[in-house]
Amino acid sequence: MTTEYPAMTMSPLLLVRQSRRAVFRALTADRTAIMFVRSGTKRIRAGGNGVDLKTGSLGVISPRVPLTIENRPPPGGIYAANALVVDDRILDGLRRDDLLDGDPFRATAHDRTVEAFERASACVEDPLTPVRLREHALREVILWLYEDGIGFGPRLAPSFVDRLRGLISAEPDAAWRAIDAARALGVSEATFRRRLAAEGTTFGDVLMDARMTFALGMIQTTDLPINRIALDVGYASPSRFAVRFRERFGISPSHVRQADVNERIDRIGTA
Repeated sequence: MTTEYPAMTMSPLLLVRQSRRAVFRALTADRTAIMFVRSGTKRIRAGGNGVDLKTGSLGVISPRVPLTIENRPPPGGIYAANALVVDDRILDGLRRDDLLDGDPFRATAHDRTVEAFERASACVEDPLTPVRLREHALREVILWLYEDGIGFGPRLAPSFVDRLRGLISAEPDAAWRAIDAARALGVSEATFRRRLAAEGTTFGDVLMDARMTFALGMIQTTDLPINRIALDVGYASPSRFAVRFRERFGISPSHVRQADVNERIDRIGTA
């Protein structure tokens, strides 16, 4: 799943919702997320590794790793999960103490870990909770995950493509041109294109993929109309946006969600 964020002193809590089973290939997050599946199943695959997060279980999504993610709603319901997005600064402090060395492709439904996640979620959502206490609550979740054998993998430095994706994701509706992106990254346009080619891609491909990935996250985590999301990622034509989205993900934007999604979310009691 999922989706990219600016640096902040606390971590956001996201509610991810999906009405139909879908497989999203080559999704790359730029921030670490702790996932708690409340309804349905999330399958995460990368190379020969994989994990299934079933209802009531926790797992992690590591950044800068292309993942195949499948979200499966339960019969007659919707897929719903909460995601706590964790700032790298918090992880770096724990990494220095070798407390992130577990398996990122592992799940847990241990009561103590789930309860820690719920406490952290409440802290993050409460604007009156001091930042240091929010971060303490997040560290508690990470430490319980460590006790359950779950880690976050090594910290990967952002590649040139990662840096470009982050640039676009910060302003996906901008009229991006290769020369503008090159200047923002501090290189000439010729060097910019050579470096992208060395990573096996082009500016047009990265631009489209970053916009579609951002749009997917908006569709799954907000109630904004599809037409508005199309505008927010640089498409004046909703129909053109829908074509691009289907080309990228194999499913139309409207099929990711449904009209009565809020009613069903209330019934399953998400945070």
